[in-house]
Amino acid sequence: MKNPTGGYPNDGLHPRNGFVLPFIMIITALVVVAGLSLLSYASSVSRTKKLVREEFMALQSAEAGLSKAIFCLNAQNSDGCGGSFGLAYVGESDVIMGTGSFTTEITGAGSQRTVTSVGTMPSGLSRTVRIELTTIPSQDDVSFGYALQSGDGGAYLENNSEINGTLYSGGDVTCQTDRAVVDGDVYVSADGGKIDSCTVNYHAHADRILDSKVGGDAFFRFNPADIAGTDVDGTKFPGSIRPNPEPLPEIDLDFWHASAEQGGVVAGPFSPPDNSTIGPIKIVGDLNIGNGVDLTVTGPVWVTGNIFTGNVSSFTLAAGFGEYSTVILADDPSDQVSHGKIDVTNNTTIRGSGNPKSHLLFVSTNTSTSVDSPALSVANNSDGAIFFATQGALRIQNNAGAKSLAAYRLHVSQRATVNYVESDLADTKFSNSPGGVWHMVEDSWRQVR
Repeated sequence: MKNPTGGYPNDGLHPRNGFVLPFIMIITALVVVAGLSLLSYASSVSRTKKLVREEFMALQSAEAGLSKAIFCLNAQNSDGCGGSFGLAYVGESDVIMGTGSFTTEITGAGSQRTVTSVGTMPSGLSRTVRIELTTIPSQDDVSFGYALQSGDGGAYLENNSEINGTLYSGGDVTCQTDRAVVDGDVYVSADGGKIDSCTVNYHAHADRILDSKVGGDAFFRFNPADIAGTDVDGTKFPGSIRPNPEPLPEIDLDFWHASAEQGGVVAGPFSPPDNSTIGPIKIVGDLNIGNGVDLTVTGPVWVTGNIFTGNVSSFTLAAGFGEYSTVILADDPSDQVSHGKIDVTNNTTIRGSGNPKSHLLFVSTNTSTSVDSPALSVANNSDGAIFFATQGALRIQNNAGAKSLAAYRLHVSQRATVNYVESDLADTKFSNSPGGVWHMVEDSWRQVR
């Protein structure tokens, strides 16, 4: 029923006309606000994506500047380097890179350089990165301080073998007769250890020194039992303190594994051709060097099988290594009983880079302590290297030569010679790459802004 004014009574079922319009306006406003918020959010996301993309591209431009700086510092001519190269290269300005550009600056002196590179986009956004460079290659701080060093397995010297330098042993040093000569000192650190039937031209240090000839002084435990049969030209010192144990050199196998793998991995057996280069490389299997094959070693070599060299073959470290040395490693971490042996056969020549401080180090991790089947064998007339059997026997055969030997157990055959020159080996630097090449110092990269 209508009321006298013509409207419906307010019975709660029919809203008043004045309430509808504000309600619609509120809903409309909320929708508009929500829409504007979505548009604003979408615009913000778009701007953020654009900024991130520009930042990434600016960093790419800056990184390109770093790469070019390394290239031009190592370049042999000015092609692509803005007119200068080598040490004369000090950076470039506003070099176009894609949609951006980079400007580089190189500072420093000697073997160190700092490279700062700024990548800039057309919008003006820029990012700056910086690295340190050096010509000093990554190194393993392994030291060979003696002509011969053996572990608890000791050392045995046959007649007419000659050691020019110091012999340090964790076990007995026994000679076939006194015609085996050590032209240096001999140290035996074993409790109750002995030097037996040897000629020692300088000083002898052991609990027992028996049936030997000592050109210098003799340091031993008791008198006369522990010096029986020995002629001493110098002074006898009974009651002497036993030499301290000297650990074998420590080699960083992980470093050499990683360094070799940087050059790639090949399946063995691997037989490189004559007059080829080798290294850095990992060989999964054996490395077989044929007769008469001459190789230039350009980086570390890691062999997971065994290494065999042929007659009249040669290894020469690349001249670019300068005063630095590198490693040829036989190591199978999963099987050091059957693998990791090295057999250097007759007339194999091994040379460093030509610098007297440069050497090739052959390392075997095989565990064989048998002298009939040693971890590392160096045969007749082979010379010129450092040989190291980390946990097995090392046998150097008749007429063979070496600069330094280290092993758990050593066997030096007739007429074999070791010539240790302290000035050449005292500060040996074993590296994974040649010296004189500019490269980034590890962990030196940083973003400045």
